[in-house]
Amino acid sequence: MGLLDRAAEIRRRADAARAKARAIVPALFLDMFGDPATNPKGWRALNLGDALLSGPQNGLYRPASDYGEGTRILRIDSFDDGSIGDQRSLKRLRIDAASIKTFGLREGDIVVNRVNSPPQLGKSVLVPELEEPTVFESNMMRMRVNPELLIPAVVGAMLQLASVRQALIRNAKHAINQSSINQGDVIGVGVFAPPLTLQTAFAAQAQRLEATARALDAAAAKAEAMAAGLSAEVFG
Repeated sequence: MGLLDRAAEIRRRADAARAKARAIVPALFLDMFGDPATNPKGWRALNLGDALLSGPQNGLYRPASDYGEGTRILRIDSFDDGSIGDQRSLKRLRIDAASIKTFGLREGDIVVNRVNSPPQLGKSVLVPELEEPTVFESNMMRMRVNPELLIPAVVGAMLQLASVRQALIRNAKHAINQSSINQGDVIGVGVFAPPLTLQTAFAAQAQRLEATARALDAAAAKAEAMAAGLSAEVFG
């Protein structure tokens, strides 16, 4: 049982360290740039829509019968804290090449949850390098930002801030067990554009922190697999 306890402790510590690594990113953002809600450093103010090359675009709807194999699809349970989990765990569905082209994601895209229960509304993620073609589900919106104004990593971090997410969902429409925001709600959110040199420096630091978090993700998964294997041996 000592080995099982040790594996569980490794998993616990890896989870805690991973959460801490990701929590540093918003703190770093606020330290470098301040809160967009108050803009204490006087950066150029603009609406999010002013910084977009395309979108927001709603995602792809397919019936449950189309799921099971084919192209990977990003769903609302595929990401948390602004980060996509193990891409190998993404569900798959059967779609044609035209749909992949229209709804395909690429590195640097921003995806925002537009329809869900209130606690999940406005949840967002910066799309990382993808292992294979991946599309996104209909309850989300995809945006592509203009890197001459805002670097995607900066927008991704900004959307994780409580003040920005609150602004995003301020005009949400509420129904029984479900709330929604529309494209106008997203493009109207107030943001700011610090100098690109500072944005680039932030993005580099955020990338290093994300790499650390991903390494901890791998360590946690390895510890979990170790615990499962040991449990199987001990308990048959």
